[in-house]
Amino acid sequence: MEDCIFCKIIRGEIPSAKVLETETVLAFLDINPVSKGHTLVIPKAHYDTFPEMPADVIAALG
Repeated sequence: MEDCIFCKIIRGEIPSAKVLETETVLAFLDINPVSKGHTLVIPKAHYDTFPEMPADVIAALG
């Protein structure tokens, strides 16, 4: 999705401090952390809602 900030991070259009990257997910440090080490883990494919995600992607998230 073109305007999605997370899609832009995945495409490298917005820099991020990557913690982990796999074929399915990307984990990176939050730019406005609530606590030290605050990390976001997102699927690399765009989904509008959680129920849209396949079971293997959900499993890879956590």
